[in-house]
Amino acid sequence: MENNICLDTDFLVAFLRNDPEAVQWIKQNEEKCTLATTTINLFELHHGAAKSNKKEQNKEKVNQLGQRLIQLTLSAKSAEKAGELLAHLEKTGQPIHIKDILIGSITLAEGFAVKTNNKKHFERIDGLNVL
Repeated sequence: MENNICLDTDFLVAFLRNDPEAVQWIKQNEEKCTLATTTINLFELHHGAAKSNKKEQNKEKVNQLGQRLIQLTLSAKSAEKAGELLAHLEKTGQPIHIKDILIGSITLAEGFAVKTNNKKHFERIDGLNVL
């Protein structure tokens, strides 16, 4: 198992919804691993909270979760990597959503694996360890 793990939006949504598998995974790994997310993931979570019927309650949950995790941000290094990844995937006819490119490049540049339920997209990013 990786020691540095970036949690993707779909996994975090499952955790916030008290999905038993996601909750169990966090319990098993939070002490022995460095858990993080990206600011892109936080953006996606805040977007979902703003659209929900329980806007304030969900916003508070996202804020609390964000405080528990290391927040990885877009740097010049990860922006360069994102541009290269997108160009490569476009050339090979396998583009993925720009948010996933950014999340993947930030995660890769920072030396983290990614924990996601969207393995199909992230596995297209060479060098990224997808859990």
